[in-house]
Amino acid sequence: MRHLLSFILLFPLYAYSIGFDLNDRKKIEVLNHLDIPPTYLKDPYLHDMYAQKKRECTLNGFADSSENADVFIPMLSSLIAQSDLPSEFLFVALVESQLKVETSSSRGAAGLWQFMERTGKLHGLQVNQYVDERRDHVKSTRAAIAYLSTLKKKFGKWYLALIAYNCGDGRLAKAIRKAGTDDIHILTDPKRGLLPKESRNYIRKIVALSLLATDELFISQIQYDLLLNGSHENPVATIYLPEGEDIDRIAAVLEMPKKNLVRLNTHLKKGITPPNTQDYPVYIPKNKLDDFRQKFRTKDLQGYFVMHRVKSDETLEQLSRRYNVPKTSIMIENMIGEKEGKNLNRRIKIPINKPFLKNSRFHTVKSGETLISVAQLYNLTLEQLKNNNPFSNNILKEGEEIKIDD
Repeated sequence: MRHLLSFILLFPLYAYSIGFDLNDRKKIEVLNHLDIPPTYLKDPYLHDMYAQKKRECTLNGFADSSENADVFIPMLSSLIAQSDLPSEFLFVALVESQLKVETSSSRGAAGLWQFMERTGKLHGLQVNQYVDERRDHVKSTRAAIAYLSTLKKKFGKWYLALIAYNCGDGRLAKAIRKAGTDDIHILTDPKRGLLPKESRNYIRKIVALSLLATDELFISQIQYDLLLNGSHENPVATIYLPEGEDIDRIAAVLEMPKKNLVRLNTHLKKGITPPNTQDYPVYIPKNKLDDFRQKFRTKDLQGYFVMHRVKSDETLEQLSRRYNVPKTSIMIENMIGEKEGKNLNRRIKIPINKPFLKNSRFHTVKSGETLISVAQLYNLTLEQLKNNNPFSNNILKEGEEIKIDD
């Protein structure tokens, strides 16, 4: 009776283990690329993961959105093709982030490749108050390629490099020593518990998605034909800009929605290129490169912003007088409020030559005035005035400058 019960409980696993065609040339080729033996197709947990990922992709596709897939799948494929990594490593980024450009984990990992800050810095990615290059899609991809290549040299097999990318090379080395082998069947056996469950699932997710991408009928049905095209041209071009250049202005030059340009440049925390860098990379659609070359003029940028290092006890009022720029304009450009403005200790940008400053009107608040009374004075709605002055309270201070229009 005990043996019969065991057979009934295990029967679904045995049934799943024959779900793959063991003579499927494309699936065997995927495993070969990852240094995984063909016998891994018999792994019942891999088949479970394959079925799960197929359901998920049927509902949601492979990436966070079709727009992200159209941009980032060709971009990542192009960069991977220039390296020694197998093409299946595209699915590492899909498993890590699903190509969500602003995703962060609860542990602090960020970007398409989910680098922790320490690991990112070890691989040359800057993280400071102006940029987080873990979110630089090109630089982080190159860093991930270099990191994975290093792990491959250390462990000798690509699937081991993938596992180490998830759980760390020290944890994997310990598991291999304890097992006495680097056999994937043994390392990922849940009964042995040599690796964390997350890492066992991680390698199976990547393998499952790689196998799923060989199903041409399924890929066509969910309209992800770009996964079937082995050669992808990178749709993103790199331009180099001086310090203090604003994404808003570049979007205007290219006549494209700002949100589309921000999606390509989520590493720019403040929407501007960092100070003290005369040639900082910014990414634009490749089909906009000719427009950029024709319309962009470097001389227009000189003085467009000044990056000012705030001295001890220096105030917004002093900066306003020094640069002849309304205090509220400085606050809006740097997204700071009154409280932060009283204790400045960083670099801030001064919009000394921004076009809206030449045409904007500012109202100096008199005693007893409120946002509502100022709005009425200039025949504006309260919402219009708040949009122009996001850091102002309804109760205004005497002498405060309120921006009336753009």
